[in-house]
Amino acid sequence: MFNGNNFFRSRLGSASPILRRISIKNRLLAAFLITSLLPVLFVAFYSNYKYENSITEKISASTQQVLNELAQNMMRELEQYETLSEAIIINKSIQGALPKFEEMTDFQKNNLRSTLSEELAQQIFRLSNIANVVIFTNEGQPIFDLGFEWYPDIRLDQLTDSVESSSGNASWTYLRTYRGANRIALTRAVYAEDNLNRKLGYIMILIDEKVFSRNTYSHVELGQGSRIYVADKNGFVVSSVAPEIEQGSDYGQNEIFAKLNKEHKNEAFYTQVNDRKTLVVSSYIRSADWELIGLVPHSFLVSELKEMRGNIVFICLLTLMLSGGLAMWIYFSIHSPMRLLLQYANQIRLGQLETKIGNSYPDEMGKLTETIDKMVEQLKLLIFQVESEQQAKRDAELKMLQAQINPHFLFNTLNSLKWSAMMSGNETVRQGIESLSELLRNTILVKEELIPLEMEIDNLLHYATIQRIRYGDSFKLSCAMSDDELYACLVPKFILQPIVENSILHAGNEDGRRVGIRVEGVREGATLKIVIADDGKGFDMNDAQNRKSSSHAKLSGIGIGNVDERIRLHFGAAYGLVTRSAPNEGTETEIKLPILAKEERSDV
Repeated sequence: MFNGNNFFRSRLGSASPILRRISIKNRLLAAFLITSLLPVLFVAFYSNYKYENSITEKISASTQQVLNELAQNMMRELEQYETLSEAIIINKSIQGALPKFEEMTDFQKNNLRSTLSEELAQQIFRLSNIANVVIFTNEGQPIFDLGFEWYPDIRLDQLTDSVESSSGNASWTYLRTYRGANRIALTRAVYAEDNLNRKLGYIMILIDEKVFSRNTYSHVELGQGSRIYVADKNGFVVSSVAPEIEQGSDYGQNEIFAKLNKEHKNEAFYTQVNDRKTLVVSSYIRSADWELIGLVPHSFLVSELKEMRGNIVFICLLTLMLSGGLAMWIYFSIHSPMRLLLQYANQIRLGQLETKIGNSYPDEMGKLTETIDKMVEQLKLLIFQVESEQQAKRDAELKMLQAQINPHFLFNTLNSLKWSAMMSGNETVRQGIESLSELLRNTILVKEELIPLEMEIDNLLHYATIQRIRYGDSFKLSCAMSDDELYACLVPKFILQPIVENSILHAGNEDGRRVGIRVEGVREGATLKIVIADDGKGFDMNDAQNRKSSSHAKLSGIGIGNVDERIRLHFGAAYGLVTRSAPNEGTETEIKLPILAKEERSDV
């Protein structure tokens, strides 16, 4: 089952070694800066983001409302010129003159122009910003020209062509005179009054763009750096009061006009205009198929944020200073006791155990100090115990040295008896005394607990020689190893003798048959297996535990249970001895030991 606490604890624990490479002071500074400065920055950036979005929505909405009102004003302005054009189209003189103008004499044409000037003057001059009115035939011959301005022929052709594709027989577009004057042109086709399918010519009313902008939108200010202009359906500028937005140009064709909603839903959006982030708001003028476009620079929208950003910087710097000061204060509250603790540890290392730090505080450092004080007291006690034990050891060594005189006297005496028996020809007594001497020598003088297997087998053979003096040929002992290298393996002293002794004392039958005892050793991987088997009468395994712990008197004073316990204490529970037996089937004891060479002895 997944344990979240353990998982995160293990993750944090794996990251600790990385942090431990950084000093505590720097860790504390980083922790305080992160935990104090990050929230401030997060709140600041989030507030800035929300404020910017909020102010953008509000200014966008208010700008949209302003542009919609301006669009309504423009449509009312344009309706006046369309009404004027309709009145001129149905004029009787124009309806009669257009079909036969080519057939008129120059005198008749002059009279016609004079007549039209008198008839149209009152209607035309009622609108102050009309720059010119031109009426011409289908072939482009003007029958009336109020202002005598010259226009590019190619533009006139484009204007007449645009009438065919416009809805409502009215095309509004931009036109520039040869003298560079900016005009807004309304072009309409003149149809016969009695036959609307018969086109007689065209009428073009030209409005002064400067006067038009002054009357409709130039007085409106959307904000510092903002601009308003009018574009036709193809994206060309019809009217503008901004110097950088030239009339007749395709200003912002890709950045602005291409992104305007084609369904005229008047949705505001941001774009890059002259490498500046700009809010674009538009309103559709349906009667002229124009777009009234307002450009509000992003810098104006966030101008009020500059003061707030300065305050944020000040707050961040203040937080930085306070966090740094608090971190250093806490650092010194840890560093000072830690420095004293390090000095205390150095004094302990130099053996100055009587020094103490003094009063401690109830924090972790204080508890650590108390723990070290207790450790020092325990160390002083252990040192005293070691010194006492060393003194006792030296006393025991002295006594042992004094006691070695008696064994030497004993061995010399036994040696004298051996030579006496040999001189008298008693070979059995000589061998017994020699074996007893060697066995006692290995028992008393050899202090090592682990001895080579070869020495252990020698001790066993000496023991068997001594037992033959008492039991004669009642048993036969044989020893064999599968590999001569096994003789060099180290084994605990006197592990074979108790088992062989058990076979000598208890394996014999009443019929007096000699008991065969064999000792064999083999290598099994890293394990030395020694088998001691006899062909005696055996015993019931139900009594195995009692027999294992029996305390028969033996020459070594070591029981079989003691052998098993010594092996397990030396090498672990995987090693020891196992005895198997059955009545009339003999007894077999298996000893398992690790293969331990002499040079490995120090590792055990």
